Amino acid sequence: MAVPSSYDDVRLHFQQIQDDPSIRLDQPLLDKLKLELTEDTDRRVPATLLTHISQLLPLLQEDPSPVTTLATKATTYFSFTELRSIDPPIDFIAGFKAPSPPINLLALSLLSKAGKVPSDAAIVAGDSKLVASLVDLWLSTSSTAVAQAALDAIWALLEIDLASPLENGISHDGDETVGGQGLMWRRMFTDKGVYGRLFSFCDLADDTQGSLPRREKTLAQGRLMGFLVKAGRLRWDIISSSQIPEVEARHSSKSLLHFAACQMVDQSDVLMHMTLLNFFHDLLEIDAPGLMARTFVQSASTFSSPALDFLIAHNLHTTLLGYYLDESKLDPVDLNYLCGPIMAYVAQYAELYPNHFLQNPQSLLDRILSRIAASLAISSSQWAHGPIPSGQLNVLSCLPRVMLVEASKQGVNPVLALPTSPASKEALDALGKILHGPSKLDLTDSIELNASGQTPTDWHREAAAARVLYFMYLNHRSSFWTDIVVAADLLAMKDISLAAISLMRSIITANWHVLSSDVTSSVPGSTRYQLPSEEGLGRLSPASQGMLPSSGAWAALTPPALTTLLPYLFKPPRSYAEFVGGGAGDVQNAVWKVATAKYEALVALYECLGDIDETVPGFEDIVRTLKQRVNEGPWGPVLQNGSRVDTVGL
Repeated sequence: MAVPSSYDDVRLHFQQIQDDPSIRLDQPLLDKLKLELTEDTDRRVPATLLTHISQLLPLLQEDPSPVTTLATKATTYFSFTELRSIDPPIDFIAGFKAPSPPINLLALSLLSKAGKVPSDAAIVAGDSKLVASLVDLWLSTSSTAVAQAALDAIWALLEIDLASPLENGISHDGDETVGGQGLMWRRMFTDKGVYGRLFSFCDLADDTQGSLPRREKTLAQGRLMGFLVKAGRLRWDIISSSQIPEVEARHSSKSLLHFAACQMVDQSDVLMHMTLLNFFHDLLEIDAPGLMARTFVQSASTFSSPALDFLIAHNLHTTLLGYYLDESKLDPVDLNYLCGPIMAYVAQYAELYPNHFLQNPQSLLDRILSRIAASLAISSSQWAHGPIPSGQLNVLSCLPRVMLVEASKQGVNPVLALPTSPASKEALDALGKILHGPSKLDLTDSIELNASGQTPTDWHREAAAARVLYFMYLNHRSSFWTDIVVAADLLAMKDISLAAISLMRSIITANWHVLSSDVTSSVPGSTRYQLPSEEGLGRLSPASQGMLPSSGAWAALTPPALTTLLPYLFKPPRSYAEFVGGGAGDVQNAVWKVATAKYEALVALYECLGDIDETVPGFEDIVRTLKQRVNEGPWGPVLQNGSRVDTVGL
């Protein structure tokens, strides 16, 4: 195995600094050695370098980064077992306690290698002081980079040490076979010294000697909340149930999750209150059912999840819904910061728990619709120039579509208030999400909800409702496609142009379902959320011919899209000269992005039409023209490309 040519020079350089610490580091020499270190380097070289560096670091009188990065590079191909064989042994705890972020990062880089093999993680878990020191560094450091590296190291150890697949069916990232013994989990959550640190470092009421200042404690609180979301995805049981009652009682809590969610944060600190609301938002993602039911159910119903059950049980969920519906419950100054996270929570709840959401009292759902409708009742000037009610648009786009169809029966469907002229990026994005329909099902660890009318909604109902809403909107706003094409051609307003093209593609690739008997049947004991029949929907169509399109791609070939959308997609993109004629700035980038997005919409239409078996006169001609245009690429015919290049001056 090879020995780098600069290795001896670096060793001599390190010895000179040890003899005279005032000597400056030779950066070029260290960089040269870094380049020479490869997987084929003699294994004694990195081991010796690491020993020299550990002796050198306490003596350095300058930034140790050149040395620590050299050590990191030298040990790139070392396993944790090889690191443990170095004599004298690496003092990880000293590296964690050093008041130097570069040294902290080096120690963390070396320790994180234990997160690749379960047996190495078990070795780390066996050292209580080492794990406690790692947690100390993670929660107390003022360096964001060090805190993230510490969390990454902790997480790698926990993930590789997971003893068994989760009962709820979610395995760790990568879906690799789990081979750990759970020792690291037990060290973190059942060792009084380690588990207690998760509380004491974050408890504002803990003013014992050596505790962190208030500002540092709030940083630790944010780190703990982020960690709990990750840990909850793997072991909800361990964060939500009591592990060491003595420790938890000392901090007036019943579990680590209860402490973080209900006791830890001072809500008069508006920034921490924001962080807490974002924490609740992220908790909702854990094992959320969406439009499916998990094969392993640990919650109050197939419509809920353990996370939502927790938020409801501790009145947190009701409180947030109350804040959304009645902003007067919050301080007017705080509201400027909190309204965004509150609306994001409501949107998350509606999207990830649609059937739970629909089982709320009708009065609450009506108030949510009224709240959205009131926020959208703004002037055309405001839609054009702002401010836009983006938070409410997010909530609207996440509501179950069957609820929006139901609202139309009462004449209070907020979707119909969304404008296409003047064009607003936020409104177009919301409209695209609603009309596209639900995301494709992934039944890897789930089962499809009963589609025979036993639940308020399911994937097929949402897909059918998206199609209904499209025709409702088209009937309400007959200029829809004309407005969208005009917006797509606004190259001077790139974001609006891209949003309009994205809306086109959302409809072309829409996940729709026809109004068959299984989706139009009512839920037993209720008349709510019943979709119209195909015949009833036909009365909503602005088109005069026969059966309504069953897919978004087919809708693109039906008036009024046929005479507006298709000509726009077939037309080559506007040239740079036509757009600005020699302007400066980022213009060519805008032209390219719009042309590419338009081409992708064209390709999507061509691919979708390939799945349609139709014998309508003229259909084959359209497909043939589409294929020709697709083959020409984003910029159209080759002959026009030359003129574009000339125009730009290339």
